[in-house]
Amino acid sequence: MPVSYEQDLYTWSLEQASLLRRHKFDQIDLEHIIEEIEGMSRLERRALQSFLETLLMHLLKWQYQPAYQGRSWKFTIIEQRKRIESHLQENPGLKSKLPELIEKAYGYAVTGAVRETGLAIHIFPQQCPWPYEQFTNPNFWPEN
Repeated sequence: MPVSYEQDLYTWSLEQASLLRRHKFDQIDLEHIIEEIEGMSRLERRALQSFLETLLMHLLKWQYQPAYQGRSWKFTIIEQRKRIESHLQENPGLKSKLPELIEKAYGYAVTGAVRETGLAIHIFPQQCPWPYEQFTNPNFWPEN
């Protein structure tokens, strides 16, 4: 007896994949398959936004608290740049969403920078001060 989507997503997914491979299209749970595919695209989008947010927050901290620059911040910046590059190579369709994602990520990055630095929110620019090509460039390190 087939497992329902609501009971066990893992087993349901494997069963649906098996039905698709065997061309048993009349037995698949099409509505839930569509929902899962749409959900996967949202997850990829959220992951990219998270990488952008972490990178931008650390770049703000780097610029506005130069006395605290250290290995941890440096390697977080390097890692997030690599994650962004890799994620966009795996999901090139997300490139068209970059302006929107950067805007959202920057808002969260400022909130995080305020929380972690103790600086007032008005210290930070309201809009992202760097273009995408600049802040993802491995040679870019903002100065105060």
